[in-house]
Amino acid sequence: MDPVTLAIAGAVATGIATRTGESAGTALTTLIGRIRDRFRDRPAVLESEESAAAALETEFTRDPMFRQDCHGLWNQAQTGAVANSFTGQANNVIQARDVHGDITL
Repeated sequence: MDPVTLAIAGAVATGIATRTGESAGTALTTLIGRIRDRFRDRPAVLESEESAAAALETEFTRDPMFRQDCHGLWNQAQTGAVANSFTGQANNVIQARDVHGDITL
């Protein structure tokens, strides 16, 4: 199991147990909310880090886009930064953060 999944599982289990998810940053609150929604029909799997990690790993394998979404939100919550994401087709894609000054393309 990858370390990010374990970290997310710990945050979800802790957030549910202590309700810290509601006072956390927007990205973490959004992440916990999406995971709670995904496991709405079986909330008990999110009560411990171990069961949450196993449930998330299974769900991430089943739905790679959900994994990508959760990992992006996790990274955003950890850095407080903008999480750029692009899906689809394009000839050129530019993603940036903290641009100071002009940009010429």
